Amino acid sequence: MSRLDALGERYQALTSRERGIIFWASLLGLLLLLSMPIESLWKEHQQTRQRLDDVNRNNRLAGQQISLYQERLAQDPNRDHLQRKTLLLTEHAKLDKALDDEMVDMVPARRMPEVLSKMLDGASGLKLTAFESIAPVPLLEVGETKKLNLFSHGIALTLEGDFFAVLKFVQAVENMEHKLYWKRLDYRVGAYPKAEVQLVLHTLSINEDFIRVANH
Repeated sequence: MSRLDALGERYQALTSRERGIIFWASLLGLLLLLSMPIESLWKEHQQTRQRLDDVNRNNRLAGQQISLYQERLAQDPNRDHLQRKTLLLTEHAKLDKALDDEMVDMVPARRMPEVLSKMLDGASGLKLTAFESIAPVPLLEVGETKKLNLFSHGIALTLEGDFFAVLKFVQAVENMEHKLYWKRLDYRVGAYPKAEVQLVLHTLSINEDFIRVANH
């Protein structure tokens, strides 16, 4: 008799209560493993959002200063004011570049469906049951002007599969060359060993257009 058969017989000999204890203890351990990469991703997301908030505040302040100097120039233009305006425009351009640098490693919004589709094609043990585009959300306060804005684009995925397939997919997303940020992850246990996972991922773009969702 193989070692696996012997373990199977020992498991069958257990009472229902003992089997239940083993099942829930195993599930708790798996969930703890899953929470480790999620926690690091959440911290990274919070840090990035804080940097974006700082850029937004500085950008808004520079815009207010430019507007003030434009009003003064219209009343009493002179060389000093023109030099100051040029300096402020330069600072404004630097802030825009800082924002561009923050976005350089992120997945372009238009490529999110393509990137996720390829990842799912290579993820054995997972089945995509729902795929939905989330309306873009503006992140900068530009009022009614026609200034460029920054938008958060999101996609909601519902996957079905076993725990290890889900964990492998989570790690693959975390290790991507271009970044996607997590907004929500719900893990629901179904008929053992299957589970349903709902993921909300998002990226940043200056384009407000909806992400086009293709059939997978």
